[in-house]
Amino acid sequence: MQFSEDLAVDDFFRSRKTPFTLKDFTREMGLRGFSLSQREGESYIAESPYVSWVEDGKFVTRAAAFTGRFFSFNLTAEEVKNKMFVPGSRFIPFVDEMQNSASWTYVYNGKKVPHAVGLFRKETALDLYVLYGEEYEVQYIGADPAMSGIDLAACDFELPPQVFLTGCDLSQFIEGDGLKAGDRIVCRVLDWDKGEIEIFPQQRRRDDDGIVQIGDADCERAAWGEALEESLMEVFEREGPCATIEEQLAFAFYERIDELCSFNCDSVENYLLHSKKIGLEFFGVETRLWYKGQDVPAVGKWNKNDMKKDPGDLRNLKFKIPEYILDNFLRDFKYKKQTDLAVLLETMFPDNFALTADEKQYVLLRIASRHAIISKDYNYFADYPVAEIRSEALKLYQQVCSLVYDVETSSANFDKFPQNELVILSQLFGHINRILESIDSNPDAAAEDKGTLSLSLEGMGYNFEDIEGALRSVIETEKIKSITIV
Repeated sequence: MQFSEDLAVDDFFRSRKTPFTLKDFTREMGLRGFSLSQREGESYIAESPYVSWVEDGKFVTRAAAFTGRFFSFNLTAEEVKNKMFVPGSRFIPFVDEMQNSASWTYVYNGKKVPHAVGLFRKETALDLYVLYGEEYEVQYIGADPAMSGIDLAACDFELPPQVFLTGCDLSQFIEGDGLKAGDRIVCRVLDWDKGEIEIFPQQRRRDDDGIVQIGDADCERAAWGEALEESLMEVFEREGPCATIEEQLAFAFYERIDELCSFNCDSVENYLLHSKKIGLEFFGVETRLWYKGQDVPAVGKWNKNDMKKDPGDLRNLKFKIPEYILDNFLRDFKYKKQTDLAVLLETMFPDNFALTADEKQYVLLRIASRHAIISKDYNYFADYPVAEIRSEALKLYQQVCSLVYDVETSSANFDKFPQNELVILSQLFGHINRILESIDSNPDAAAEDKGTLSLSLEGMGYNFEDIEGALRSVIETEKIKSITIV
């Protein structure tokens, strides 16, 4: 029942092309056979990645924001050579970034345009995926079905000199119309949920000698760059680095949707090539758009009030263990043939975390209850393929949680900690939780991807070692300051 309800909710959010109220949402779910309370409806809306804005008291989905909006990019020489274009990261934020771009449908004059596969230099491929960030671009390239014969994990995620990429066949436009490198492909999303994209190939005006002539459209694109820059800087000040580059761009485009999504729009990639103010900057172990040459801070106007600590609240902190984390600990416990649940309880919490006797009893009962459920179906031999990687992930989880807890309970405000190290710690906490959640929800897939996960955990371990000393130095300094000599 819950699974079907979740699917119906996602279908509504992915396909809704007009703003809606909470009442609209719950009424539609009722028509689909699912009765939602106001609180349940609010929870679904708040947690959905497909609902991004509130406007005039109504909610706006990604589909509503970007369906029918124009965006564009220039063809590279290698794309023309392969008689195709590769969407790469040039389609964000207008499409669902979680969809595999090889599954998108392209339309020209009402007719479908076939897919094509081309061979590209590694450097070109990375440029085509640059807006996913240096930390993810190789993974996106590796997810292309045309790359299925290459095991990137076996070569430490180093791309070979040449890679195969899937895109849209442009043979009819290159052979028939003479489309060239530097010419533009204007696009718009017809169906956000299904990934249906309409294309409008545009040739630049050239004289008899083939020299490009500057026209009114080029002047419009120059003004477009200034508008994007202003919008991005507004996002930086109001929203900060956001969760991803895609989210930064989504905010920036939505704020000036009519101005930035005209037919003669330019591309983010072109803007970044010439911008003196904004560039791709490191944000911990990730990448964000930010002021050129400046570090992306963990604390700023967008979150300063949220990051303040009230020492009176620290005494009542409850360190919560999500169920998928508990289940991972219990399966590791079973795999190692351990028997004392009280010892397991101690290992699940940070070293400095103190439980009262009543709290210990409550948590131990919860652990015992889940242990009884898991024990019924647990199979040692079936668990073997994923057990080692789970244990490796839990070890790192304990280290990261211990440092997170010590930072949060330190008397030092967050802005006293080195910002880059604080960002990396936050990212490591998120990444290790996602890995453990995936191991819990799909252990077979985790076992198949064991090599990739192991490499990822190894890299995260190195990152943790790099930041731990600097963060603990602030913690210890604050401890010394708080000591009163009698």
